[in-house]
Parts: sequence; structure tokens; C-alpha cells
Amino acid sequence: MTNDENNFTQANAFHQPEPVPTQPSGKNGAENVAVRTVMTIISSATLGLALFSGAMVAIALLAEKFVDIENPIDRSTLIYKAVPIGITYLIGWIIALVSIRKLNNIVLPILINIYAWLTISGISLLYIAIIFKLYGQKHDSTSFTKYMVMMAILFAAFIGLHLLLKDHSLLFFSIPLLVINLGHLFTIVYHYVYSRQVINEFLWSDSSHQTVS
Repeated sequence: MTNDENNFTQANAFHQPEPVPTQPSGKNGAENVAVRTVMTIISSATLGLALFSGAMVAIALLAEKFVDIENPIDRSTLIYKAVPIGITYLIGWIIALVSIRKLNNIVLPILINIYAWLTISGISLLYIAIIFKLYGQKHDSTSFTKYMVMMAILFAAFIGLHLLLKDHSLLFFSIPLLVINLGHLFTIVYHYVYSRQVINEFLWSDSSHQTVS
């Protein structure tokens, strides 16, 4: 054996062969794609329905109007709307969790990210609408509690969506809320320091809402 062959043999003695990835069989691969596709459709549809329905209820409550004239939204009927929306969201969330974490679905995280941005946009718009309501000082303790509950539910839905993503970060999502929160603070200062028509007793609820947000 020559020196070159001896050196080659010694070098290969410490080299471990790289594992060759096994390709799934055609039948199993097609079944996995079909399952992921079905779960993507079901999850995106149920989550979208829950988020859209929740947004409609929030808008109706904030505007103090009815989604359906024959089915007004008040304290007695709100729970009957919240329960099916919550169940729909939970079903879609569980399906998405299994599809992303167990089946390595690469399409569903993109849709979930879009839903998350739509949800944070809805929260931002709701926050701005609440600021206008508070600035007009046409609210009471019941309305204030209602606004807090709406914001808490929307934030919970947003956090649930974000937890589905493997590499989740709230940094970029927090930017619009921080900007609106700063605008809310400036509005409070202007309203209670420079405005002549103001009800000073409402300062605590306005400030509390700004702090919670």
C-alpha cells in the first residue's frame, strides 16, 4: 500500500458517513399532504369565522347597536354569542396546533401570521374608537368595564394565535399599540389640562384604561 493510500484510509477511518434522508413512500407522502391540506382549510376557516364574529360583536357593543334587529346584544344575550365563538376558536386553535407542531405544516403558519396582524389591527382600531368614546366622556362604569372586557378578549385571541407560531416574537406587534398608547396619553393631557369642557371625575377611568392598555 502506498503512502497516499495509507493516508486516505486513515482519514476515512474518522469520517462518519452522512445519513441519507429517507424519502417517504408515494402513498404516505400523498396522505400527509392531503391531511395537512384538510387541516389547513378547517383551521383557517374556523379561526377566521371566530375572529370575524368576535369583531362584529365588539363593533356592535362599542357602537351600542344591534348586529340583528331581532337579536340585540345585551347582557342577557352576550354569553350566548361568546360561547359558540369561543368554541369555534378553540377547535381551530387545536387543529392548527397539531398541524403545525406534529405535521410540520408550512402553509398554516403563514395564514396564522396574517390572522395575527389582522387581529392586532382590529385591536388598534378598537383602541382608537375607545379613545374617542372616552374623550367625549359619554361613558359610565358599565361602559368602561365593557371596553376592558372587549380588549382583554381580543388580546387573549391574539396571544393564542401567536403561540401557534414556533418562532414567535411580540416586538413588531407591539409597535402600533405603543404608538396609540402614546397618543392616548397625549390626549389625556390635552383634555384635562387645556380643554375647558371636561368632567374631571372621569380622569381616573381614562387614566386606568391608558395604563391597562
